[in-house]
Amino acid sequence: MNPGWLHAVTLLWALCPSTRGQCDKSSETSKLNLSVTYELPTFTADFPIENMVTLEGIIYVGTVNRIFALAPNLTKLSEYHTGPLLANETCGRTPTGTGGGSRVDNHNIALVVENIYDKGLYSCGSADNGVCRRHVLDDEDMSPKTVDEQVYCFADKVRQGRGQPSDSDVVVSPSGSQVLNVESNVIKFFVGNSEIPGLEKVSENATHPHTLSLRKMKTSQNGFTFFSNHSYMDLIPPLRGKYYLRYVYSFHSGPFTYFLTVQRVSRNSRAYHTRIVRMCSSDLVIRRYVEMPLECISTDKRRRRSTEDVKVFNILQAAHVAKVGSDVELQKQLKVEEDDDVLFAAFARGKPNSPEPTPNSAVCIMSLKHINNMFKMYMQRCNTVEDVYKRQIIY
Repeated sequence: MNPGWLHAVTLLWALCPSTRGQCDKSSETSKLNLSVTYELPTFTADFPIENMVTLEGIIYVGTVNRIFALAPNLTKLSEYHTGPLLANETCGRTPTGTGGGSRVDNHNIALVVENIYDKGLYSCGSADNGVCRRHVLDDEDMSPKTVDEQVYCFADKVRQGRGQPSDSDVVVSPSGSQVLNVESNVIKFFVGNSEIPGLEKVSENATHPHTLSLRKMKTSQNGFTFFSNHSYMDLIPPLRGKYYLRYVYSFHSGPFTYFLTVQRVSRNSRAYHTRIVRMCSSDLVIRRYVEMPLECISTDKRRRRSTEDVKVFNILQAAHVAKVGSDVELQKQLKVEEDDDVLFAAFARGKPNSPEPTPNSAVCIMSLKHINNMFKMYMQRCNTVEDVYKRQIIY
């Protein structure tokens, strides 16, 4: 992919000292009353905060071993304990013959809200063998219930005495996951599961989550099911557990669902880069799937371009999609309208042959219209990619 195709507004962080050496002192500084103390609402958790979502003004915070519901002023409304759990436990059951064992912390891998059936919150942890819990938030007085009142382990077919869930109920990976729900007449859950070699220590008897999948909630509302056996695909067997694949961000824009990943350039390469994956949100099976490389490029416009002037930031750290808004200058630079979606992506320059970031970083702002045009050009130039997945179909 030609990096010059990405016409992005680039903000550089920590690349080099300021050329001016110092900032001009503001003439308004003397008018500020620096003795004023501002009291802002705060919430402090006893465990690391890992995910946060909102629904109708209520803030749901996922931490290690806890789910909190907070009011808009950050007052705690309720608290639900998700761990520690027994290492082989699923929905309160453990496999026969494993004994009590030690307890492990339950890290919050995914936190997802839905607003079609009942108002619901799904919390998916690193323990519980990849199964999620569903918190029903509806109440008769139309105000959200507390997060700890009505909670269901979302695995209908946990076998008695064995503690192992069915394949479709195993949602998240201990290495990290991105779970995105797209609401129409039925909620579709798009799930991308990371695979980090050496990080996962999963029992051989445990059900491993699919690398990429599309599923729905059962009509009985007590578990998940796939639309068909074409609603998921996995890394090919020789690569499972050996190929670095990290899902960093997922979002929905227009008719498409997107995932952003960090992975090796190819199965035999030692270099790493970022890719953007696109699928049709309307599909019930994974059939219109395409991915392409994505980079953040910095060039010095003040002098003639040379190899030394081009800085490539290849490892995605975080991202967010939003409307471009009323910033006229940004609209002009990106050639977009006020209601167009843009991707804000924070990249770092990776260490040589490693997905680990260096301190050199940058933020690129990219138009989704432009990215989709790039997908069109990319598919016209190449019909397929290296066979990394069991199912790799690109149209």
